[in-house]
Amino acid sequence: MSNVKQFPTKTGHDGGGDHNGGSGGGSDLEARVAKLESHVEYMRRDIADLRSDVKALGADATELKTSARATEIKLDHMATHMVTRGQLSLWALIGLATVVGSAMAATWWIAQQYLGPILKSIATLPH
Repeated sequence: MSNVKQFPTKTGHDGGGDHNGGSGGGSDLEARVAKLESHVEYMRRDIADLRSDVKALGADATELKTSARATEIKLDHMATHMVTRGQLSLWALIGLATVVGSAMAATWWIAQQYLGPILKSIATLPH
């Protein structure tokens, strides 16, 4: 009692099986096997293409990881060496104070040099 189905061997006739694929034997068996072999070849080619695509994606992923790490390092460097808004505001305030202080000092000097003698001469005028 075997469950194995025996296919007829190719002899002078078709083995008496159904010609339209009923029992799986007959003259269309070779055409079906050829079609299956063709499909297998296409599948092999597609699998080879997929393998090369996956390898390329892996290389791209590695390159992206490297680029991301380099960018992260540059951003960390910028964050530690970059002037912040607070620092920039402080420097602007110091610069403004320096300019205003210098202008006031120059005005005071001019007043002492020119206005002082003028006021002194006016004070000594007869009334």
